[in-house]
Amino acid sequence: MIRYLAIPLFAALSALISGLSSCSVQPCYEETDPVMNTLLLVSGTGETARADSLRVYTYRAADTLKFIDERGTSFFSVPLDPAVDESVFIITLNGVTDTAFIRYTRKPHLVSPECGYTLLSDITGLKTTHNIIDTLFIENKSVNLNGEKNLHLFY
Repeated sequence: MIRYLAIPLFAALSALISGLSSCSVQPCYEETDPVMNTLLLVSGTGETARADSLRVYTYRAADTLKFIDERGTSFFSVPLDPAVDESVFIITLNGVTDTAFIRYTRKPHLVSPECGYTLLSDITGLKTTHNIIDTLFIENKSVNLNGEKNLHLFY
């Protein structure tokens, strides 16, 4: 009786081992971190603005993250917090600090079998403290992996 059970068990284990050894792990060459892209513009004219200095920070439960610290830039990209539906960014433009609150919904997205999943977001709302930021509006609500502009920041 044991011999009759051993043959199918041996065949099943052999098939499983050969199937597992035929799978190979491929490296991930694709971008997996979606970022929110923001263009700086001059209030009133809508022309591209170049900030003399720009710093962008965010606070998360565990720590403070500094994303941007640049001079002479007109564009910045920051990741949204994947753990919650709102990110708060402290934006310092030319020495004046503002706070931007970005609300969004998150959804899982399969990048590829090699890279796994990431979270894409759809921006649902914006609010700022209006110290230097005149207007912040959504050009493209989808924060994904394609690099499109998401927000226009007028100051």
